[in-house]
Order: sequence, then structure tokens, then C-alpha cells
Amino acid sequence: MFDLGPLQLILFLLFLAVLGWGIRAWRSRREVVQVHVDLGLITPIGVQVRAHDLLEAGKYADAVKLIREESQVSRREAEDVAKALQVGQVLPDFPMPWEGDLSTRVRKLVSSGRRKEAVFLVRSHENMSQSEAEAFVDSQLQEPGT
Repeated sequence: MFDLGPLQLILFLLFLAVLGWGIRAWRSRREVVQVHVDLGLITPIGVQVRAHDLLEAGKYADAVKLIREESQVSRREAEDVAKALQVGQVLPDFPMPWEGDLSTRVRKLVSSGRRKEAVFLVRSHENMSQSEAEAFVDSQLQEPGT
């Protein structure tokens, strides 16, 4: 068909093999993409409250263990969360679709005896100080018709 001699045929096949190997190597490098998205220290509000209680009781190691197990993060990340809670920070909660608005969620938490969790929730979502969040939680309980 192409009237190639034995040497030319071998060189042509070798060329095709090298070309195929090069394309495969190039494609494999392009297909493997490693993406690391740092989500920060997102920790469920309930875990933050329980860890905060442990920290207030002087049980740092137990707080780190709780954060690590409940949030499924590394020890270093759990320690970062514990340190943030120690200095009075509140971290973001997992973004999830919740029933009702923030006021409704606050009222439900307080009615079930979880006032501290309600304060943490408000601080997390509204970026308020401790006293502002406590005032907001108290105001939700005083609204008529609730």
C-alpha cells in the first residue's frame, strides 16, 4: 500500500509507538487534577457549644477530641477550632437548608433548653458580639404571638 521497505516500516511503527506513548502521557497529566478547597474551620454549632463547655471546664484535650471526632477533621484543625473557641470566636456552621428563618430557629433552640446554642447560632450567622447575640435571643422570646 505504501511501498515501504523493512527498515522504513520499522521506523514508521516506532514513530507511531512514540507518538502514542507521548499522547497518552500528555492526556494522563491533564486528566489528573488535584484540587484543594480550604473551607476554613466550619464546625457544627452543636459541636462548638459542647466543646466550649469542655474548654470552660478546663478539659482542652477532651474538647479537641470531641471536635476531631464529631467534625471529622485532623488533629491540627481540631486544635485550631479549640483555640478559636477559647478566645471567644464562633466559627461558621455548615451551610444547610433550615426550616424557617433565624428567629424561628432561635425560638426552637431556646424552647428546647439550648439557649447557649441559640446564641452561638446567632453569632455565627449574623457576626454579632456575645452581648448583641444574647440581646437578640432575648428579644425573640419577648415578641408577641410567638
